[in-house]
Amino acid sequence: MPHEFDAPRTIFGSAQSVQVVPEAEFLEEVEVRVVKSSPLLTTRLHEPCAWVAITMILALIVYASVRPEWCTDVERCTAARADIPYIYHACTASALCAVLLHEIACLCLACRAANSAMRIIHSIRETLLPSVFLCVSFLVLFFENIVFVIGTSPWHAHSMRVGDRKLDGEPVYTVIYVEWLVNVPILLILAGKYALSRPTAEIARPLLVTNAYIILAWTAHFIPSSAGRMATVAACFAMYAWSSYDMIRWVTRFHSDHPDAKLFGRPFLSMSLIVIFGICGMVYLCRQYGALSTSTEKMCFMVMDTSSKLLASMAFAGLRSSQYHNMLLRMAVNTNTVFQRQLREEEPLMDW
Repeated sequence: MPHEFDAPRTIFGSAQSVQVVPEAEFLEEVEVRVVKSSPLLTTRLHEPCAWVAITMILALIVYASVRPEWCTDVERCTAARADIPYIYHACTASALCAVLLHEIACLCLACRAANSAMRIIHSIRETLLPSVFLCVSFLVLFFENIVFVIGTSPWHAHSMRVGDRKLDGEPVYTVIYVEWLVNVPILLILAGKYALSRPTAEIARPLLVTNAYIILAWTAHFIPSSAGRMATVAACFAMYAWSSYDMIRWVTRFHSDHPDAKLFGRPFLSMSLIVIFGICGMVYLCRQYGALSTSTEKMCFMVMDTSSKLLASMAFAGLRSSQYHNMLLRMAVNTNTVFQRQLREEEPLMDW
């Protein structure tokens, strides 16, 4: 007598074909399909569109939870914003405009020079993407500084609310954190994918973790509970350590693949970003406990933001020339050169 799990299962594929499969084989087939489809979510997390969606959803949830007051609605916040000089942002915006125009000009010339070769050498298109990312990064940072210069009201800031009379009502420049959510992922992509040739799967986790602790760092300005604020700040630094560990693994894996690579070559950008992000974290921590003023914090963030973009630009200036040299070398090696032997004819004597 057959076992109850060996009962036949009829699967109707169409009106003309009927297939009878035992129950055990049917369950095994379903299980295999489930196992094969389970990595789909992980694969989706490796796509940039998923990174953007996750960041936006997390930001909206956090914003709806804390509901911060706009700086324009708080008198102390508006007055504090008016006392901060903005000449430094004007100078920074002017310098960024020059660098941005230089990057755009280099990108246009490179596209024009490589346009005829793109049909033959498909890898040329990949070499142009870092320049595009750099242009976007400089453009976003330029607009951030322009907001500080031409803004007549602090619409780009919120009022701090931490339950401390000394800190409550101080401006929190949300525009800086928005700029980080755009530019920091770009820097991580440049450092990991294009400088160290790491796959997208290795970029996803530190990028999402970094965006998460940027959002949590902004949230800590609006938590009245001292314990809750300390826990949030501690979580931010723990996530920073986690993402930094992943970035260090980029460097170690790159060195395992390229033992002759120098530390001040391609890995330099990743290590520099870890240091710069750590300095920003220390500045943020000092501001949280009143050791730094709002203007000093903003000045430090401006210097660190500009330095990180300039470091990326300088790093890829060398990488672009190196990639172009390697591409020409590979083309020369892989080209089939035809040699033809022939007798050398004696050159006739010429009468002068």
